[in-house]
Amino acid sequence: MKLIASVIALSLFVAGCTDHNAKRSSINKPHEPVCVRLAKEVLSRPNQFTFANYHSSGNKDNATAIQNIQAAAAGHASKRSSYGRSPGGYTYLKEEMLVGMLKLSDMGYSIRISEFAGGEHSSRSRHYLGVAYDLTHINGVKVSWNNPYYREYMKKARALGATEVLGPGDRNHSGHLHIAWPRPAGQ
Repeated sequence: MKLIASVIALSLFVAGCTDHNAKRSSINKPHEPVCVRLAKEVLSRPNQFTFANYHSSGNKDNATAIQNIQAAAAGHASKRSSYGRSPGGYTYLKEEMLVGMLKLSDMGYSIRISEFAGGEHSSRSRHYLGVAYDLTHINGVKVSWNNPYYREYMKKARALGATEVLGPGDRNHSGHLHIAWPRPAGQ
């Protein structure tokens, strides 16, 4: 909890990790340390966060959820898939999203994340900007109309600043939640 408070205080001075067109090599980005600490904190909570090591499409690449969060924890941009509508390239996972994930975890939720920047989404998807994640399980229960947690999770995500929150009842979201924060300025 102290880590979250210090990160929030620090975020008053910085805008978060940026550069959605980032190259794989790290070029001394001034805001990376905050996002690195946040990604490491996410990875340090294996009882609250698990990550897919495959895409539901069956396509294989190095842009899975686990590879994306590991790259962020190492201070690197996360790979985007390059099949279908996916643009390829790299993006940094953004501070607002990572803070939101950790706050939801602090509220007692455990989740399985299926995608960050990888996978195939709509052509203007916020996934490709590093501000969205998809999750397939909440507290060990698969997301569906019968999941007793998904409505409250969506409500709390909105309260934390997520502006694109989709799930059962929304087109193509019957089996997962899509949680996204606002597009970075100019995106």
